[in-house]
Amino acid sequence: MEGTKGIWNNWTFSSSPCLTFLPGTAYYEMDILEKAGAASMGTGQGLPRWFRMTGEVHVEIVDKFSGGNVHPDRVMAQWVLVLMISGTRTFRIYGEDHVVHGGEFFLLPPYVRHYGLQHDEHEAYFAHFQAEGAETPPPTELDNGHILLPLWGQVPLELPCFDLMEYAACHRAPPFFSEKFLSSQIQAILYQLSLAMQKKRLWPKRENRTALRVLQYIDNNKGRQLQNQDYAAAFGMTYRRLNAIFQAVYGVTIKQMQGILRVDQAKRMLSSGYTIAETSAACGFEDYFYFLKVFKSKTGMTPSQYREAYPNTH
Repeated sequence: MEGTKGIWNNWTFSSSPCLTFLPGTAYYEMDILEKAGAASMGTGQGLPRWFRMTGEVHVEIVDKFSGGNVHPDRVMAQWVLVLMISGTRTFRIYGEDHVVHGGEFFLLPPYVRHYGLQHDEHEAYFAHFQAEGAETPPPTELDNGHILLPLWGQVPLELPCFDLMEYAACHRAPPFFSEKFLSSQIQAILYQLSLAMQKKRLWPKRENRTALRVLQYIDNNKGRQLQNQDYAAAFGMTYRRLNAIFQAVYGVTIKQMQGILRVDQAKRMLSSGYTIAETSAACGFEDYFYFLKVFKSKTGMTPSQYREAYPNTH
């Protein structure tokens, strides 16, 4: 009897007879991590060029644009940083086409031709500034002494970049104008983005390892009623942060994965001859009838039907 199938973040699993990502298997430890690592780096536009800036930033223009136009065909003598509030912006630089969206940034280096590809409706902050800098290889270790940025990227939600840019744009003209103040604001934004982008590039494997350890922890404690504080104590970080890392890598929450692995263990136990009551208790279900409900919702069969359909298959 063929089991029902479901999609789990691009990996297919079947209700019969067991999942294919159990701890200890090559698929579990290698293939999932490789897919997760590739997903964390992929954007559909190829890997961006990186640039290193040294010394102080000197701002010439800070402003906000709202409307529609085609990005001008030009070569600038300054760097240009754009924070996209909403809409899209399409442009070509270095012979490559790019599309950036609300919540993202892009960096235009000086003396490099760039131009728009179409009329775009968008809202964005932008800053023109002078700084020593040049193209550089992508970072291989964290450099918090310089500004290192890719050509484009996502602005992390936890960073106040948009607020800082809004504040700077409000002080771009007399009597509030101060070049030193504006430059310090833009430099702060650049440093924040620099550290965030470097960490995103250098640490995806660290987050994958953390997610894998959480997955192993869940698997080793399927019979326990794990609480949020149990995870926090085991991994030295808040449950909210752990759950965010886990979901980013595996596409499901920690609680959802607990259910997946518990049902998988239940299937193995039922096929091995354990009673339904023994299986329910061993898999951490304190309520016998709740176990029956969960098992049928995940497999499409009652525990009794499953045991008859798959005897001694594990």
